[in-house]
Amino acid sequence: MTSKAAQLSRALFGLTPRLFAWVAEDGADLLGYAAASREYTAWRGREYLHMDCLFVSAAARNHGLGARLVDAVTGFATAQGLEEVLWQTPAWNLDAVRFYERLGAVGDQKVRFSLDCAREARPA
Repeated sequence: MTSKAAQLSRALFGLTPRLFAWVAEDGADLLGYAAASREYTAWRGREYLHMDCLFVSAAARNHGLGARLVDAVTGFATAQGLEEVLWQTPAWNLDAVRFYERLGAVGDQKVRFSLDCAREARPA
C-alpha cells in the first residue's frame, strides 16, 4: 500500500499532475491551503475545476485569506480555459456555507455518495 504522502506527492509533482494546490503560510506556520483538480461533467458537457479542499486555520480566519485562496483557484481555472469551479461542503458547516455565499457562490442541493470498490460484489 502506498502512503498518503507518496500518493499526494505523485498527484502534485508527477509527470502529469492531477492535483494543484495553493498554500498560505507565515514563516513556518501553515495558515491555509486549497487543492483542486480538473474534472469533466457529462451533465454539463464540459471540463471544470473541482476544489476538493479549502482550509484556513482558526487563527487566520476573518482576515480575507479564504477569499484570496478561492481567488487563486478561480484565477487558475480561468487561465486553464475552464469556466467553472465546483465544490461541496457539509450542510452542517454553516460557517463555510455563509462564507461561500458571501463570495457569490450558489449552493446546489445534492447528496454526495461514496461506494467502496472493494466491497463484496452483489449477486447477478
